[in-house]
This record gives sequence, C-alpha cells and structure tokens, in this order.
Amino acid sequence: MEVALAYDHRTTLATTLGAAALDFAANLRRRPVAFQGRVRDPLLLRQLLLALYDGVAAETRSYGEDESGTLDPVITVHHDQLFLEAFSPDQSSYLRLATPLTAFEPEGEVRYGTTNIDFNADLRGALQRLRGARRTSFSVGAGGFGVTTAVGSGTQEHFERKVDIPDDWVKGFLQVQGALTMPRFSFDIHPVDLLSVLAYQQEHKVRRPPYGMRYELRGGEPITLVLEPWEQHFTLRDAVYTGYERTVRVWGRKRLSLLQGVLPYADRVTVGVLGRGLPHLYTCHCGPYDLTLVLSGWTTSEWSKDAAFDLLAPRAAPDPRQVERVYAFLGEHLVASVRTIAGETSIPDRVVERALFQLCRAGRVMADPTTGRYRLRELFAAPLDVDTLFAPDPRLAAARQLVDAGGVTLRDIHPPTPGQGRQETRAEATVRDGAASYPVTVAVDDTGRVRFGRCACPFFEANLMSRGPCAHILAARLALDAATAATKG
Repeated sequence: MEVALAYDHRTTLATTLGAAALDFAANLRRRPVAFQGRVRDPLLLRQLLLALYDGVAAETRSYGEDESGTLDPVITVHHDQLFLEAFSPDQSSYLRLATPLTAFEPEGEVRYGTTNIDFNADLRGALQRLRGARRTSFSVGAGGFGVTTAVGSGTQEHFERKVDIPDDWVKGFLQVQGALTMPRFSFDIHPVDLLSVLAYQQEHKVRRPPYGMRYELRGGEPITLVLEPWEQHFTLRDAVYTGYERTVRVWGRKRLSLLQGVLPYADRVTVGVLGRGLPHLYTCHCGPYDLTLVLSGWTTSEWSKDAAFDLLAPRAAPDPRQVERVYAFLGEHLVASVRTIAGETSIPDRVVERALFQLCRAGRVMADPTTGRYRLRELFAAPLDVDTLFAPDPRLAAARQLVDAGGVTLRDIHPPTPGQGRQETRAEATVRDGAASYPVTVAVDDTGRVRFGRCACPFFEANLMSRGPCAHILAARLALDAATAATKG
C-alpha cells in the first residue's frame, strides 16, 4: 500500500545553555494534531525516545540509506496521554511509549488525533544533547516552535515522500495489534534481573541456532528464564508462579537489548507471554512513563504471510453493525474498557471483545497492555481493506473439508473446572486425513480463542504452534465448537 507523508519542517532540537526545544514535525496529509508542553523530567524522556529511535530508525539504517520503504512512527494525542508507536522494518520489534499528560506542563492548544512524525537520521545525536538541568519544551504539530537560540533557528523546509509499504509489513504490524488483545500470562520482574540476562548475551556470542529462550513455570517456585543454546538459567526473584507446570519457548531474545538504556530507570518490568512461538512483551514502568516492547519473532514473516494468527482467534465474527457501534463509542469517549463498552451499548462482553479484536487488527483501535483498556487510534489516514489484506487461510478451508467429510471423531471433551484460573474446554479427537489418522488435542478458552493445540501430523511436528495451528487442530476445534453449540442449544 502507498502512504503519503508531507512535512513543513524537519523534527528539530534547538538548545541553549539553559533551555531546549524538541519539536516533532507532523504529517500534513493527516488531520491536524498538536500538543506542546514543558517536560518535567527531560533526562528520562531522552532515554525512552532513544530506545524508540534505536528500535526503528537504527534498524532502518541497516537496511540502507533509502527510507522510501519505511513508515514514520505514529503519535496519538489523547485527553490524558500521548502514545508514540513504531514497528521495525523486519517485523521483529514493536515499541510503544505511553506518556501521561501529567509528565508535562501543558502549553497552548491540544488537538486530539493520530499522525505520523518525522523521525530523521539526525534525531539520535540531537537527543543526546537533552539534559535534566535544561528547561525542555516538547511539541508535535505543523509549523514548529519558531524558536531562535544561540545555536541558530531550526531550518524550515517543506518536503514530501510517498511510501510503498510491503503488505507483509502491514500485516505484521496489524498482527501485533491483534496479539495485544489476547489473554496472556503476566508477571513483574526486577529490572536488574533482565539486565543480567542482557549482560550474559553480550558476553557470550553464538553463531548457530537456536536463538530462543524459555520461561519455565513450576507451581510455588520462582519463574526461571533459560537462554538457549547455553542452557543458562536465571531465577527471576519474587516472580513466584502459582499455576500448572508448563514451559513457554519464545524467540527474539537479542532484541531485548533495546531496553538496556531504559532498565536502569525502570521501577519494575511487566512481562507478558501468550504461548509458544507467539509474541511476548515487556513493559518498563519508568515513573509516569511506560515503554512497551513487543517481540514478535517474525523476522521470516511466517505469521504475516497470511492470516495464520487469526486462526487462534474466536471463529464467530460479530455483526458488522455491532463493530461499528463499538467503534462509534470509542470515537466519542476515546478510551474505555470492555465492561464499560458492553454496559453502555448493551452488547455482550464476548461480542465486544471480538469486535475490538477486529478493530485492532484493522488498525483503528489499539489495546493498552498496561491498563487493559482500548483506545481509538487510526493507524492510517483511510480505513484498510482488511478482507483483501487477510485472505482466508487455506488451512481453515482444509479443516472444514475434513469436518464435512466426517473425518473428525471427538473422543473426550473436558469442560472448564469451576474455580480454576484458566477457563478452557479441552477436547481429545482423532482426525482422519486421507489414509492417515492423527490424535489431536485442542483447548479453547471462554472467549473462543485457541489456547493450546497438539497433533502428530508432519506440519505440527515441524512447526509446533510457531506458525499457527495445523488443519487437523482446526478441524477438531470446529467439531468442538459444533458440539458445544449443540449442548447449549
């Protein structure tokens, strides 16, 4: 897809001995967005912006000096917070900086909305000049400050470019948005524990796979992080696990280094894991700021090539009119929880959750991982044709054929255990595919999402769930949905 970017000046940082003015240029091709205020803690903001820059702009540099295929980060101005979001060109890293307006002393007009901001190559060096002792102003919007200092005034220039964004990149960005709506297991760790993990990685280089890491979860014991291939164990102090025993293996551990400059300023880090091979996220709570890093592990684009991630989502699609009602509610209130939306619109909670998943995947709404609420945020100036972008996955069509041909036999169905933390319905099945038959296990939670799957077919044995469920797990899931619906009916 093609995105038009136009700015009437470059993002600049003008400094004097006692003051600094950081002015982010906003895209003129989007609705006007504006904010200006004095930064209460310039040093902390500097470290967070440097992490955001290193995760995206520095990555862009490695792809060459031509930026024509990359999208500038977006900033969203809400009534209570600013959000800066960026996604790396290789789809491995998504970063979001959430900044409450209380971190500033607001000055001038505030215009709510979302726009792109100029993130040029000189920004990193300029950010290094921010000092805690200088009075620092922060602004975003067209026109700039017009500040004149001892080092000269910012050069005003109009420039435009059109960005031809690959579909895989757009899909990857939207898949991350959908992932943030999914239930996850979260726990808090000490920043120094994560710094120890980063130090070990830097001191011990490896040139062969695997490049993953594991979270080992045993009831009543501290969670353990294991780095591969060294099998080095790190005990995460005070993160005591109380659930059932399991191991979650994830990828993208090298990108944790993006947090290295932020961790010394963090009070705590919240880790969230969705499952094996799925995105995992790390939120550094730094005073009033929250910096979230989502590691997708999708550098080979296996998830973003098709709609594989959607195969985990609830199968029942909400009525488009209900989706529009949820969107309209957020358009009026900007931010709300599932419960609030359901109560005000009289739409059932589960339907609201499914509508929000669709809106997040379409880039129109974002899930706030720190509060569990949802916020209006138009990632692009015009709505995307999501149905064309995410064509139905052929595995789902194959699964339906297996069900229609009578190839699925449900042997046992285990309903959720009352009072148990994880409310899942688990089914054991046999799926006949041609001359072969495979034992299959699938677990679906109370929102309709696939939380676990296992099969003996070659596709699953080669990929496990790192590329989504195989056709046989999906067939068992469809059969389970039908059996559950028949029981309720």
